[in-house]
Amino acid sequence: MSPTLDLAVRGGFVVDGTGAPGTPADVGVRDGRIVEIGTLSGTAARTVDASGCVVAPGFIDPHTHLDAQLCWDAAARPTCLHGVTSVVIGLCGFGVAPCPPDGGEYLLRSLEVVEEIPYETTSRGVPFEWASWPEYRAYLGGRALGVNVGAFVPHSALRYAVMGERARGEVATGDDRADLAAALRRCLADGALGFATSRGPNHVDAFGDPVPSRFADDAELEALVATCRGRVWQINVRTKFSGDARGLTEEVSRYATWSATSGARLTWSPLHAEPGTEVWSDVLRHNDGLNRDPALVVAPQIATAPITTVFRFDRPSAAAFIPGWDALLDGFFELAVDAKLRRLSDASVRAALRAAPDDPGAMFAPRFDTWIVLASSSDPNAVGSSIAAIAAERGTEPIDALCDLLIADNLTTIVQVPAVNRDHHAVATLVADEHTLVGLGDAGAHVTSISNFAYPSQVLARLVRDEGALPLELAVSRMTARPAAVLGLPDRGRIEVGLAGDLTVFDLDRLRLGRLGVAHDLPGGAPRLFQDAEGYRMVAVNGTVTIADDEPTGARPGRLLAPAS
Repeated sequence: MSPTLDLAVRGGFVVDGTGAPGTPADVGVRDGRIVEIGTLSGTAARTVDASGCVVAPGFIDPHTHLDAQLCWDAAARPTCLHGVTSVVIGLCGFGVAPCPPDGGEYLLRSLEVVEEIPYETTSRGVPFEWASWPEYRAYLGGRALGVNVGAFVPHSALRYAVMGERARGEVATGDDRADLAAALRRCLADGALGFATSRGPNHVDAFGDPVPSRFADDAELEALVATCRGRVWQINVRTKFSGDARGLTEEVSRYATWSATSGARLTWSPLHAEPGTEVWSDVLRHNDGLNRDPALVVAPQIATAPITTVFRFDRPSAAAFIPGWDALLDGFFELAVDAKLRRLSDASVRAALRAAPDDPGAMFAPRFDTWIVLASSSDPNAVGSSIAAIAAERGTEPIDALCDLLIADNLTTIVQVPAVNRDHHAVATLVADEHTLVGLGDAGAHVTSISNFAYPSQVLARLVRDEGALPLELAVSRMTARPAAVLGLPDRGRIEVGLAGDLTVFDLDRLRLGRLGVAHDLPGGAPRLFQDAEGYRMVAVNGTVTIADDEPTGARPGRLLAPAS
């Protein structure tokens, strides 16, 4: 007798994504869809024992920059190792399509500057077998995808394709606006989730000029938002680093007005929380007011961990800005190697560093329990450990542990440090807010500085289990049903009969982040941060198991996602 189910997940605790209390139940999948919940009848081609585990919808990562990586890694590692079954690309206006003839190098060089994706990698791995955005989507659809992929149309790429070199410095004319809107309309008809752009002041191209989207005036943006009726659009905001709640809320209010007029949903990034300021809570209150309008959906994008950067001491880096370290850093990066090593060995310099005033609110303040070693040639076992932990193991002070490591490594040590979004106490409030959008993992980008792609595992293991800061059901809903609703994907994000068989089964007691390290697995051997996880009994994409007991199965059942018509 033939099995009646393709997949049976038995004996688990089902948390369905809606925020409702979990309940013991089995889940059955056939032909990529959930067909039974409760006590299953019949037999299955594959049965997964979920005893002692949570059965949740597959996590949806709404903010990645995997546009290039999917060309050489259709499994989307390591994102797929953290329970993620669907990813979204094209954010902040950056991507690899559309691409005019001979325009590939400009797009890739821009990705290198803005998103820190090495050109040596993308120039090898991105084939540019397309010109238009629909052709790129068709290219992805022909790949054996390990995850589902939804996409925004990236404004800078669209503008460059439509306006040519004029996109890099000119305001669009009326004819340009009409051409841009027509091109976007074709992409939306072909399955784009929406439109993404940036006015972020740090977004510059390889020439040091603002990226094309930053030359768009309000008339151009309004025309493109008007094309997005019934869809979502995303913007990286101009005032993100201002520390000015009023300026930020005034900017967002303008975009919200366009969205209400056009019938489009708005998601913007980033909303960060810094210690010693209430900007983030002021913005949440303002956003709650915006969402009281039934015609509006406004979703600030938030990160669940600090956004990091790296310190290096062998060449100029953000380490130059460590507060109170003048005794070491004054002229340090102009010194020869031997002189640098002598300064690091100087007992009076180390004493001055230990005596430096401690301002925990300052960016790059020496919080050694959060400074993580990413590379050390002299002590590979130090990789993934904090400077504080290394000092405790060696029985010394953190300053001495760091200086000793730098000397032993001949200055090649690399240290990851928090840069922004450092108010850990605010995170649970930001996640719990009903109007925010959890994500900002930036998977595929900032490959040697940011590891927020692991955020689903971090939310569950730390915020839910270890700290008890969030109820399990709420945390799951924020990573499943909430992004599905904002993105316009009604068949994803919940465990419900008739919906897609995207499932994540995890043992909450065993769940933990793997050791953070550096892998040299990009095309050309370029390095990137890599971190897996333990505790995932199973991940299924469209009813096919892609992760079994933390290990990839090699299955590639991912599909292209399109919004509901």
